[in-house]
Amino acid sequence: MFINLSKKNIYIFPILFLFSLSIFTSGCSTSSNAQNVEWGRSEAKEIDLTSKIPGRVVSLYVKEGDTVEKGQVIARIDTRDLEAQLNQNLANIAAIQAQQNQASTVTKLNDAVSNSNVDTAIAGLSKASADLTMAENDFLRFQELLSSGAVSQQVFDSYQTKYQVAQSNYKQAETALAAAKARLLQVDVDTANEKNIASKIEQANAAIEQIKIALDETEIKAPFSGIITAKYIEEGSIISQGMPVVAIQDPLDNWVNIKVPETELNRYKLNQSISLIGRNEDLKINGTIVDISKKPEFATYRGSDERNNTDIVTFNVKIQVNSPDIRPGMRFKLAGSENN
Repeated sequence: MFINLSKKNIYIFPILFLFSLSIFTSGCSTSSNAQNVEWGRSEAKEIDLTSKIPGRVVSLYVKEGDTVEKGQVIARIDTRDLEAQLNQNLANIAAIQAQQNQASTVTKLNDAVSNSNVDTAIAGLSKASADLTMAENDFLRFQELLSSGAVSQQVFDSYQTKYQVAQSNYKQAETALAAAKARLLQVDVDTANEKNIASKIEQANAAIEQIKIALDETEIKAPFSGIITAKYIEEGSIISQGMPVVAIQDPLDNWVNIKVPETELNRYKLNQSISLIGRNEDLKINGTIVDISKKPEFATYRGSDERNNTDIVTFNVKIQVNSPDIRPGMRFKLAGSENN
């Protein structure tokens, strides 16, 4: 094959080569510059406001886009079941308190009677002991007199009988005292019954406090001032515990997350002031770095095998701005960065 190269063609080849090289290097420069521009997206504090109790939503006071103040009632849940439970527990407490009053009266009465019986039994035992001592002394004295013939058998027999009666009376007095002390145990039983009733009242009061807390939770209130960004239910819906009602966003608690390549991370420090520019370059905001992630993100910048490069991982830098001018999802770059 024969190729005819004219003089004109010989001059064209170098020009084309230089033009191609210029395009290649220009592309590399643009790519390099693009990598030096850290773009980030804005985010804001937003939560789903959930219900702590199940029930029917009888009132829903907001719609998407509404501005609410902290503590403002967002929705109300039907309270009739809880009020019925509250009334039932109050009635139970009244009945238990009546039992407690009755038990207290019984305890006091039994205590008084039992202690009185013990005192009487002690006095009876003391008298029986004295009578027994006297009868025993008379018995022993007249026994000696009978032996010496100073008294008749008939007289001795009468004192012996008195001694036997005194012994029997003493044993009866001991039995009476033991019985009186045993009845004191009933007072302990009555006291334990009172404590058991008091425990039931405490349990009922605890149940009432729980119901009151639940009643307070039937008013779903905004935890902070913000904007309703989503409504998940409608008035009349039956919701379960933990079910979201609305989403609320704080427009003054926002930040920008920027994915920074590891090669550029040394430029960023905690508490550093940062200026940012939005896609609309008229939007400029200032912020402070509040967190530099210790955990790397996926490799944003992929290496090329042909160029023998390696992947570069990125780290998230959080810049707190708290600006009312931004919305979640808006993109920002560092002030002074080149356009991508």
